[in-house]
Amino acid sequence: MSSVISVATGTSAETIADAVARAVECVQSGGLAVIPTDTSYAVIADAFHTQALDKLRATKEYLRNVPLPIAAASIETIRGVANLSPLASDLARAFWPGALTILTRSQSSLSWDVGSTDIALAVRVPNHDVAQAVLAGIGPTVMTGAQKAGAPAVLEIAQALASLGDAVDVYLDAGPLTQTQSSVVDCTSEHIRLVRAGALTLTDLREIMPIVIDATASN
Repeated sequence: MSSVISVATGTSAETIADAVARAVECVQSGGLAVIPTDTSYAVIADAFHTQALDKLRATKEYLRNVPLPIAAASIETIRGVANLSPLASDLARAFWPGALTILTRSQSSLSWDVGSTDIALAVRVPNHDVAQAVLAGIGPTVMTGAQKAGAPAVLEIAQALASLGDAVDVYLDAGPLTQTQSSVVDCTSEHIRLVRAGALTLTDLREIMPIVIDATASN
């Protein structure tokens, strides 16, 4: 049976630390956990645990070849699995931790099963204290929305429970989250393209990198 642990404002630091440790242990053991992030609730799994990734795909009703996004607590950890170009690194340093997803290339030497990364690998460092603490304890982690494929983002833990149920071992409940989404920037070529607008606008991005192309109109 799943465990639901409060990490909401007002929860003691000791309880939050225990909750983080439970989530880290769960994921390291091949289980699934749901955590709050700066955009919505997310379900996470060890990026190098094949059975855990199979379970995550089945739980979310993903097709086998759907690439799974990667999150970590720092840009340094992301560099261990992704080839960030100098321009991608500039964006990451400016906006991470934060609601920016960068599309880049996977390190070719990795032995993992995160789906087809021939086109792009999505990477992010979320700006949420609980998410940061959990990810710091795990390392590179698959992190995707805590809902079935195609469903709206989950902003309350009850919605995550209704969607994913006992397939998830540990739920960390931070209370209702404010609806937002990460902006997605394609850095897989020399042309840096905003492909999904979100918390960061084109103006925000161009303040750091004026060459960003607005590709949202073509989506």
